[in-house]
Amino acid sequence: MKTFRSLFETSANLAKVFVPTVSLSFPPYTLHLKFDSRDRLTEAGYDGKADPWFSSLCEVIPGKTLDELLRFSFTNLDQIFREDQTYWELRQELGEKVFSPFLELLKACLDVYRGRDYNYQEVSPLVCRCFGVREKDIENFLKTEKDSSLEKLAEFSKAGQGCRSCLTQLERMLLIDKGQGREKVYKNKTIAQWILDIDYMLSCFPAALEWEMQVESVRQRQVIITYKKKVSQVEEEKMGIELQGFLAAGVDEDFSFFLRRS
Repeated sequence: MKTFRSLFETSANLAKVFVPTVSLSFPPYTLHLKFDSRDRLTEAGYDGKADPWFSSLCEVIPGKTLDELLRFSFTNLDQIFREDQTYWELRQELGEKVFSPFLELLKACLDVYRGRDYNYQEVSPLVCRCFGVREKDIENFLKTEKDSSLEKLAEFSKAGQGCRSCLTQLERMLLIDKGQGREKVYKNKTIAQWILDIDYMLSCFPAALEWEMQVESVRQRQVIITYKKKVSQVEEEKMGIELQGFLAAGVDEDFSFFLRRS
């Protein structure tokens, strides 16, 4: 595996992909993917100006199955380059940006490969890019489901359960359906916005990646955060205290943060 520094210094486009299965452009980039008969990616490459993020993507995704690619995110790159200082320096520069061209283009290519988008038909606008949920999908949910909450929508379509950048738009759509004044608000901020704020601070917590922590729910002043790492009760209690102090200082002192094994 090449270091991120080598990708950053050379930003070399990988070898051209001959007869790619799918190619898609997002100027100034074009991503090329080649799959075998079992939906496993065999080659990846890109055209456009040199970019370490595209180079790293094309370096690490070959060999992955379609299902693995559909779940691919920054979390995977964080794990792969966890000991690479250059990676974390550039990662920090991204700040709170939720739009990453190399990941967006990968998701779009996968949608085209799966036949989800067609050139000669009207396509409903995409709302949740992580799980390919469109406005029409949400409208169908609102027509059939009486409990039009973010939690129910997530059960119905997984919308909002990936990078969470779509939560604000989802919140707005549900609010319009419910009628003004019925959406849950705490301290003049919607629950969806609190989740975004907590998600960001959680991503800055040193142990969050190792423990695979995720925000599960926010109810009034109680926040449930799940984790997957196998630890003892004593370790969990110690981590819970550290997490409470870190998130309370970064988000709001009135919140209580609870760890729960996923």
